[in-house]
Amino acid sequence: MLLTLRQQESGKTVEERTSARLQKQKMTPAKLKKDYPFLKATDSLALANAQRNLEKAFQNYYRGRASYPKLKSKKSAWQSYTTNNQGHTIYLAEDGLKLPKLKSKVLVHQHRSVAGKIRSATISAKNRQEFYVSLLCEEDIPALPKTGSEIEIAYDPTGLVVTNKPIVGIPTFCQTQVLEKLKKAQRRLSCRAKSAQRRNAKLEQAKNYQKQKSQVQQLYIHKLKQKEDFTEQLSIALLRQFDCIIITKPPELRENKESKAAKTVKKSKHTTVFPSFEDNFTLSDWNRLLLKLKYKAEWYEKELVFICPTNGK
Repeated sequence: MLLTLRQQESGKTVEERTSARLQKQKMTPAKLKKDYPFLKATDSLALANAQRNLEKAFQNYYRGRASYPKLKSKKSAWQSYTTNNQGHTIYLAEDGLKLPKLKSKVLVHQHRSVAGKIRSATISAKNRQEFYVSLLCEEDIPALPKTGSEIEIAYDPTGLVVTNKPIVGIPTFCQTQVLEKLKKAQRRLSCRAKSAQRRNAKLEQAKNYQKQKSQVQQLYIHKLKQKEDFTEQLSIALLRQFDCIIITKPPELRENKESKAAKTVKKSKHTTVFPSFEDNFTLSDWNRLLLKLKYKAEWYEKELVFICPTNGK
């Protein structure tokens, strides 16, 4: 109903949009549940968050910051909703996670401890087979102790960063094993696709092909999680051991797979390149590392300095 009103606003003037907005404001979750009884099984805060997200999406559209909002589709691989913690309606216990509108707790595999006060929870499902919950918490983060040292880092495709000082406590990053498994799985997937074609069977109906496809997807996920874990450990190690991190702007990808970013760092006998094989990391991985360093530096009261070398000097 809310989206229908919003779609009608797209071709109207500002006054007409204001009138439609006033009409929309009357559409509260309580009224929606009266008009649509099936919504009574839904958490009212989840409906309120969906209403707020829809309002924000159309504001971005009207101001030219985004394209026209897209409808959620049942065919989408990811489905999610967000609910707020109001009056201790969301909490973790030994026997699971308590969520609003659910009488029993949800069994979870808690991979890390939750500190601070829980503000909201986002429950996501991928292909209705994998389920995740992300908790937004509010906590006071103490600053890390000062070390009085600084380090220069730059992008390198083989080990993500190249530094002018050694970093202690970083595990060796090597994906040789998972890449070998991935190559074999992809070859087997190609063979099963050809076998299905010889039988004139559709790939959607070929069970062996679909099983192998699922295995390939799991290997890709495992590969990405390994890289993400390494990035997390690298970022926190840099902030724990150094007060100032000097970051050289990465140049464009170079010929002969040679890292020019390494040349922008001052050479010394302590220059560290993490052992790995060629082209493990892309500029997207480097940007994700910078994002982690930015918000973690604010948390732990550390300093980031960005420099841009000229003419490769």
